[in-house]
Amino acid sequence: MIDTSTIEREVKNTREETMKLSGPFQALLKVTFFDLPLSIASETLRFAGRRFQAQGDHLASLNACRTVPEIIDVQSHFVRSAVDAYGQETSKIMEDVRGTMTEMRSQFNKAA
Repeated sequence: MIDTSTIEREVKNTREETMKLSGPFQALLKVTFFDLPLSIASETLRFAGRRFQAQGDHLASLNACRTVPEIIDVQSHFVRSAVDAYGQETSKIMEDVRGTMTEMRSQFNKAA
């Protein structure tokens, strides 16, 4: 014969343990699928806006050039600054992701 009280007690304990973990799990889902992607998207859009502005400034600078050496100087300055900007942006996004994941892990560990 099956002892139903033992089964009920185990079911209740399992349910309680599951409910304890649901809060941290919900926080994990929120950060992973909402906060982090929105943070990356907004930073990417800000960066794109800055790059579009730099592109417009570059075109205006090219328009003001009167000689081929001036054009080469303006173009090389633009390329160097673009490479630097993309490197800095990559580092910034990686730091944001690292910070978010570290915070999420600490919150999950506290709750668990």
